[in-house]
Amino acid sequence: MSSKHKKTRHPPFVMLSKEMLDSAAWRATSHGARSLYVSLKRRYNHDFHNNGRIYVSQRQAVAETGSSFNQVVRWFRELQHYGFIEMKAQGSLGFDGRGKATKWRLTEVAYMRGTSSAGMEDLPTKDFLRWNGVRSASIKPAATTSSQKQNPATENRSALLRKTVAVALRKTVALLGTTATENRSIQTAGPLRKTVA
Repeated sequence: MSSKHKKTRHPPFVMLSKEMLDSAAWRATSHGARSLYVSLKRRYNHDFHNNGRIYVSQRQAVAETGSSFNQVVRWFRELQHYGFIEMKAQGSLGFDGRGKATKWRLTEVAYMRGTSSAGMEDLPTKDFLRWNGVRSASIKPAATTSSQKQNPATENRSALLRKTVAVALRKTVALLGTTATENRSIQTAGPLRKTVA
């Protein structure tokens, strides 16, 4: 067999389109969000038609990008804002107690509808080409109220514990043989900032 007809096998790679790399939205995206997109794109497989079912857990994303959980959450939001990814199924805690990661669709590549379309693919939407020019930093996450917090009772309990400990410490110090003048200064002093874990 001649060297002309010999096929060379390349190692697995992640392909990003030049159209996406040249877009204004990609240039506006942070480096961390770009790294996260590569982590998502490496899980895409055209042969398995898994676009719309692509997932990367936050732990995996933290390990692959070398960053923190808060950064990864922000980068997912940023990729959605610029139109690179679309959420298809929200992550949740499964019935067996194991977490299920959020499923994503990459807008850069074709999307498989599933059984309803009998194997027909939708064309890529390329939402990043229709980016409106508003930077992601201007979009602030909604502030959480105490009713939305996962465990507000613990927070209230710890505040109560701090107040109780401060009063108990003042009374204990007052009983340990201090003079009346020292007792008055202890009573008029503000609450102690010491907390107990």
